Amino acid sequence: MAAKTPTYPDLGKLARDLFKRGYHPGIWQIDCKTLTNSGIEFFTTGFASQDNSKVSGSLQSKYKIEDHGLTLTERWNTDNWLFGEIMQRDKLAQGLMLAVEAKFQPGSNEADGKFKMGYAQDNFNFLADIGLNSEPILNCSLVVGHKEFLGGVGTEFDVGNTELKGWKVALGWTNETATLHGELKNGDTWLASLFYKASEKIDAGVEVTKGAGGGGEADGEQQGGDVVVNLGMIYHLEEDALIRAKVNNLVELGLGYEQKLREGITASISAVLDCNNFKDGNHRFGVGIALQC
Repeated sequence: MAAKTPTYPDLGKLARDLFKRGYHPGIWQIDCKTLTNSGIEFFTTGFASQDNSKVSGSLQSKYKIEDHGLTLTERWNTDNWLFGEIMQRDKLAQGLMLAVEAKFQPGSNEADGKFKMGYAQDNFNFLADIGLNSEPILNCSLVVGHKEFLGGVGTEFDVGNTELKGWKVALGWTNETATLHGELKNGDTWLASLFYKASEKIDAGVEVTKGAGGGGEADGEQQGGDVVVNLGMIYHLEEDALIRAKVNNLVELGLGYEQKLREGITASISAVLDCNNFKDGNHRFGVGIALQC
């Protein structure tokens, strides 16, 4: 049985997806997912930057051996990196996940890898990974759930130098219509978000972030210590179409439209407009196509 308590990276995911998913600022994107008769799942994604015409992409294959609880994943990208992962779940113990992940670049002979472990039950979810190199970094996180409340903690530890490199704590509350999430990182970066399902057709959210300083990016990212407030919504026109919109206190307006053209084909267009300088601002447009067969 799947655990009810999410992993630490999934905390606040509903609000985060409201502001990230479906927007393709400055790129053309195509995704293709297919499942062969032998049970191998292929996922291909490609990006083309509108600024410098750079094209990049990746090809991933995944095969599950259900009898042994194994999942084998391979991936290659246009930077010539090869990735591989072997994962076993729920066989040695219910809720236990063990995995080994590795990556290799033939051109430079650069290689890296990590060992991952997770253990999840109804009221907690633990994740850990450690690098398989000469200077390993240990990442650990734990989320505990009680009724509608969630609490999480995560650390990043340099094993070789016995040094704590970072920490984070999170608190959350969730029910069928609303999810509230707050997070503090290293004492100087924080985030608070609220996702609210106003009706069957309307999803709304607000996100407030404060960066640690030292510069940042636009479009709602942390702005070098400034507080950024984002408001967003999704309106479902019908079963096969929806409209996205978001705005922040930097006066950046995001708009998106998604349409299911037919079974297995979905197209989306989006734009992020710099309303502070509407005539000559840094407006970014994007197009995405998702294929599944």
